[in-house]
Amino acid sequence: MPVAGAVVVPMSKDVEGGLVKRLKGISSVEVKDVGPKGVAIVLEADSTQLLKEISEEINQWGEVIEFDLVYLNWEDADKNVKPSILDGLLPKP
Repeated sequence: MPVAGAVVVPMSKDVEGGLVKRLKGISSVEVKDVGPKGVAIVLEADSTQLLKEISEEINQWGEVIEFDLVYLNWEDADKNVKPSILDGLLPKP
């Protein structure tokens, strides 16, 4: 399952609370933190195409000034294999 991490930057601090509430209303989005540079989110979807569509929709919201994709894992998306943080670090059997 493809997973992405992003930072959503609100137009102003005044709209940040509404933006967080709206993001929490999307089942594929998890709000991780709210900081001075924006709202950190994790997106999870059945396909990279769906991740793209969700990201594009959020980027078009009036209260969003910027949508920064900071991480995308798509390598095992079609294999239904969850990647491990240890992949590549441990010797192969």
